[in-house]
Amino acid sequence: MNFAGWFRRIATYDLFPAFSARVRRALYNPLGILILAAIAALLCGLVLHAQGLALFGGVVAVIGLGMIWPWLTVRAVRGSLAFDRTRATEGEPVGVQLTLHNRLWVPAWGLAVRGGLATDDQAVVVAVATTPARRTALGRWSFIPPQRGVYPRAAPRLSTGFPFGLWNPSRALPVEEALVVWPRTFPVGPIPPMSGDYQVEGNVSRNRVGSTGDVLGVRPYRRGDSPRRIHWGQTAKHDRLIVCELQANSRPMIQLVLDVDAHVHSGAGPDSSLEWAIRIVASLAQGWLQAGAQVGLVWAGGAIPPASGRSQLLRILDALAALPQTIHQPLGELLHGPRCHQFRDGLQVIVTTDRGHSHPSCRACVADHQRWVILSYHGFAGDQSSPVPCRLCIEPWLRIDHPQEIPTKLRCGWREARHGS
Repeated sequence: MNFAGWFRRIATYDLFPAFSARVRRALYNPLGILILAAIAALLCGLVLHAQGLALFGGVVAVIGLGMIWPWLTVRAVRGSLAFDRTRATEGEPVGVQLTLHNRLWVPAWGLAVRGGLATDDQAVVVAVATTPARRTALGRWSFIPPQRGVYPRAAPRLSTGFPFGLWNPSRALPVEEALVVWPRTFPVGPIPPMSGDYQVEGNVSRNRVGSTGDVLGVRPYRRGDSPRRIHWGQTAKHDRLIVCELQANSRPMIQLVLDVDAHVHSGAGPDSSLEWAIRIVASLAQGWLQAGAQVGLVWAGGAIPPASGRSQLLRILDALAALPQTIHQPLGELLHGPRCHQFRDGLQVIVTTDRGHSHPSCRACVADHQRWVILSYHGFAGDQSSPVPCRLCIEPWLRIDHPQEIPTKLRCGWREARHGS
């Protein structure tokens, strides 16, 4: 063994790593170095020569100025943040306005807004070179939210380290109104066909007997039928009153079920399978609501009853924007819960991964009124690990293996599910 290498490893071995980390955090910065310099100057002044005391006084003055000045600046400057709208879509630029009022008689330099709009709570969102004395300054910039959510994610803080950067005191920066960022959506295909039992009266024409629409056929007269619907030719032929049977205007009812169980999703950040599942649900809700359907949403911890119109779309998109990242409830429990188990009035579309659909009780939750959208767990994992096949009990209505397939399959990828054995 090389003696020099062995000696180097022994000399550099850290016997107390936790204590060493604390020492590095306390001393490996400008303030820690100046404090050590002040202690050394004080010892030299007391032991060696009185000139060391003068150096000690100078270092202490620098430390005092470097800590008092930024503290006074932060306390004297008031500010607020405001977005130019209350709702946006991920990836869409949003204007942000920063208002700062300096109550000092001297300009405030080196101000910065940290956290809230950045992934790192300590990251600088925007820096302000100077704020004039006794005046209000306005700053504007464009913020592009990388992911759906409610912004700011944490309270932004106004801080400064001027003049020496020894200390960065901060204070909370109020936000006038939060920004709700909706998930990105894509065009979707037509509403899947459903039997007449799974529809409610509305304004979308369906081949179902009703009182309006086109003629479907004829039938004998019943008391209360309008005389305008009498088919006089068939009446004369059969020697009894015959009336025309018309279409009903019907509106499909759809319940979207989103599996948000963190155990069955892969990846992290905007490209995780959970975020793409949320985008799929948002796309289906938006497209089918615009087509006239009644759409509801169910997830672990909440539900929105089926309804129609613009207000329903806003409720669904706002709920999807506010969904947390860490929810732990198996899909089987959600489907056997009262919100899903008692839904029999329309189509139920379930969005999950192949790991979410491979739970032991999933055979019990396969029904004729259900359609399954299955995302591949390993297709969204973002690594090169070997995929572990998950045996599915049903042929998915829509199978998505990687994110690039989503726009195409949502637009024209419909196919009816074939139940496996």
